[in-house]
Amino acid sequence: MRKIVLTVVAVVSVVFSYGQREKGSWNDYLSYTHAVKIAVAPTKVYCATEGGIVFYDREDNSVSKLSAITNLSDFGIKTMIYSEQSDMLIVAYNNCNIDLVYENRVTNLSDIKRKQLSGKNINNISLIDNEAYLSCSFGIVVLNLEKREVKDTYIIGEGGSFLSVNDVEADSEFLYAATDNGILKAEKNGTNLLDYNNWTLVEDIPHSNDKFNHLVNHQGKLIANYTPEQWYQDEMYTLNGDVWEPYVSQIRYVFDIQVNGNYLVVASRSDVFVIDNNHVLVRKINNYQLGDKSIAPIQPQSAGISDGETIWIADAENSMVKVSGENYESVVLNGPIDNNIFTLHQAGPVLWVSPGNKRGWERPRFQRFNDDTWKHFSKEDYPELDGFFNIISVAVDPFRENHFYAASWGGGLLEYENDVFVQRYTNHNSPLETALPQQPAEPYVRVGGMDFDSEGNLWLTNSEVEKVLVKRTPEGEWESVFLPEIANGYSIGQLLVTQNDDKWILLPSGHDAYVVDKTGTAKKRLLVTSYFYNGEKEILNRMNDVHCIAEDLEGGIWIGTSKGVAVYNNPGRIWDSETFYATQPSLDLGDGKYHPLLETETVTSIAVDGANRKWIGTERAGVYLISENGESEIQHFTSDNSPLLSNNIMDIAVNQQSGEVFFGTSEGLISYQGDAIGGKNTYANVYVYPNPVRETYDGPVTITGLIENTDVKITDITGNLVFQTTSLGGQAVWDGTNLNGNRVKTGVYLIFCNDEAGEETHIEKLLFIH
Repeated sequence: MRKIVLTVVAVVSVVFSYGQREKGSWNDYLSYTHAVKIAVAPTKVYCATEGGIVFYDREDNSVSKLSAITNLSDFGIKTMIYSEQSDMLIVAYNNCNIDLVYENRVTNLSDIKRKQLSGKNINNISLIDNEAYLSCSFGIVVLNLEKREVKDTYIIGEGGSFLSVNDVEADSEFLYAATDNGILKAEKNGTNLLDYNNWTLVEDIPHSNDKFNHLVNHQGKLIANYTPEQWYQDEMYTLNGDVWEPYVSQIRYVFDIQVNGNYLVVASRSDVFVIDNNHVLVRKINNYQLGDKSIAPIQPQSAGISDGETIWIADAENSMVKVSGENYESVVLNGPIDNNIFTLHQAGPVLWVSPGNKRGWERPRFQRFNDDTWKHFSKEDYPELDGFFNIISVAVDPFRENHFYAASWGGGLLEYENDVFVQRYTNHNSPLETALPQQPAEPYVRVGGMDFDSEGNLWLTNSEVEKVLVKRTPEGEWESVFLPEIANGYSIGQLLVTQNDDKWILLPSGHDAYVVDKTGTAKKRLLVTSYFYNGEKEILNRMNDVHCIAEDLEGGIWIGTSKGVAVYNNPGRIWDSETFYATQPSLDLGDGKYHPLLETETVTSIAVDGANRKWIGTERAGVYLISENGESEIQHFTSDNSPLLSNNIMDIAVNQQSGEVFFGTSEGLISYQGDAIGGKNTYANVYVYPNPVRETYDGPVTITGLIENTDVKITDITGNLVFQTTSLGGQAVWDGTNLNGNRVKTGVYLIFCNDEAGEETHIEKLLFIH
């Protein structure tokens, strides 16, 4: 019977009353599906995944996580091991960073990460006595776990050259190193291991000059795995006295090998093998029965055993699998399918994630995040998502929130209602055209962008065909619009329907933009060019390499290009002017000079928050928060100064109800709790949190549910003003200090709210305990 284990993790984020996150906090939404390593501890089992570490508490059967946001120092785990002697988890990352996790603390050792070596890598970790031996691409690094520091580095190649070491192990006399060129050994005691001359080749083992990737000491016997890196051609050998003999010939490939108590556990390509203390193969697992799904072949990357009974498997597609006898349990943390992101789409409180792209062949899938729960749409549960590739965007009907469409770059358009598949539209059953006209029967339909207008019509672009703009009405009727300048051969990008129902279409790769009016009759090719006059000369900047587009709260159109941002503040003028120029916002640095916003950056995404500020994602420089008019930089997040997963931003989405800002990066999804939400129409649902403010709390006080640009004044009970601000969208934040910067005294405080026109007012009370 399948058992899916979920958890509530208190350390993931700081949560306030009404379920609000602390302003400025971060939260990762990484996939924990693809597992790479198991480490068994006395009371816990750790499983390293691409999103972080999942750990199963064997005492209370709970599941929790460690990630770069909550505990760990980095992300992208390569391998790990648990030291029972030190009660410590040693974690190695793909970038060669090291974490020592113990007593709910983390000590980071970045020595190897900081080494200026090309192609450096940590291949494995071994425990010998109370030291950890790191098998690295250049040699061996030894960690003293008691002192929590690097002890030694052994460079053991010929002539003192770098030599890639795959694994390290020891017996009573020698230290062994498995390399691509055989196994080297050196006497453990009384030998200078820093001297490469003391490391000699083991010549009496078969394939002595070839690649060995794993070493282990099980029940006093040294075991080595030879690999020619061919399908099921590995061979295991054990040192019996002075003779190397074949060992468990059934095992022909080794991903991972580890000893837990009296058992040796081997993860192979599609099998897990368990060997007892007599070196007898006692268990082989090659399939899982998870509920009504029989999974075979399996994809074990690592495996271990606890108490000699329960087998734990890190599976490449099924996270951590617990095997007790013939019972199989999937230990799952709710999260995304994977960390691939192409576009994000926010519809009210719901976030949609699409992983497809326009250059590769991503299997068709997409997912939804709402109420802390992920819903996956993939062929396992939706068989229509098969036979084509690349879901690149989702559009939600503004009049029917459970009605949505998914666009495929090569598979056409898919319609869903209440999570039930309705229809797939291609050139066979709609006016959509195939991008392979020489094969008219082939449903290779490339839908690029989608958006709804104010009447509920879905507009979509159809790339590399004659009629590139298509409309589908709420009644299911179709209409195609011919745009002669961009017909045939063009890759069409993002489509934006504006507040007045004009359609702005991006043409990536240097082809500018195209605008179509509400009726579909007025059309104009737009050469994206910014104009600036400094009083002496005119500056024209062609910005035709366009990547993204957004409409702000005032109706301005912001276009991200390879030369920064182009802004059309009065987009309706496009129909009245033969030459229609954009502005390029200039940062005010106080020197009287023109500093075009992000002029050296490729802007990949733009999102507008509740205060009309712009969140701007770039290809190489992370994320910027820019003021409403673009003249000042409020925040700049990179992977160096924040938990941002990567400086390559794929897309950004803002939850206007909560202020949470989602960053889709090349490494996965992460969010930042912003301080602005969308403004309300009335003061009907204003609340303050926390309320009361306890003496133990020193964070911010938030007033939310406000009308946009509300004037907020806070006074004590006698009417003395202690704080004044203007809301960011529908929310204002107070740090709990008075006008002199001192923490206010215990008492009741009044919060007066007035809208911008002075027509609407509201009063809230707050108890503050100091």
